Amino acid sequence: MERLKLDFHIHSYYSPDGNMKPKDILETALSKGLDVISVTDHNSTKGGIETRDFAEEKDLPIKVIVGQEIKTISGEIIVLNLDEEIPRDMTLEETISYGKKGFIIAPHPFDKFRKGIGDDIDPIKDKINAIEIFNSRTLLSAHNKMAETYAKTNKIPGVSGSDSHFSEELGSSYFMIESKKTTSAIFKNIKEGKISIYGRQTGIKPHLKTSMIHLFK
Repeated sequence: MERLKLDFHIHSYYSPDGNMKPKDILETALSKGLDVISVTDHNSTKGGIETRDFAEEKDLPIKVIVGQEIKTISGEIIVLNLDEEIPRDMTLEETISYGKKGFIIAPHPFDKFRKGIGDDIDPIKDKINAIEIFNSRTLLSAHNKMAETYAKTNKIPGVSGSDSHFSEELGSSYFMIESKKTTSAIFKNIKEGKISIYGRQTGIKPHLKTSMIHLFK
């Protein structure tokens, strides 16, 4: 067993509002002491696959889990450990059915300024594996607190994620678990809920920067 430091919400240049290349992600993640990351581009697994393959090719001391942040008609949902891209703009139930072989996380669920799934989480709460209870890009701490309260009330494991689109954000929040460094062991230990959360909010600046990226991509 190791004490692992994880960030499960990272965007590469395959997201329309991000600019990090896989090499940038890995160099920054290693400099922040991260042991496990997931690249979760908007409606795409390309960044996750490319980052994982690069890390394995270079034999880097970091584990990369392929992920994707999928837009549903209710908001966004994250699916990890699935190379296949899931179609966007389906219902939550349809999206989760596609992603049932992966590990499902509800990101920033109660963030009213972004695409959280909000109260639509109730019908699918038994089918998700974790809730993001701290997201660095969530502007109001109350929205993170709502997610934390919901997770505790419903006995769903809570994780955190930087939601980074740029290198300076990566690792701004993370969580720690005791686990072997294998995908199955990591997911098992998250489900058991032995998780420590760390993080800081990154404020409005990253949002302004992503708006500029949209203009020039």
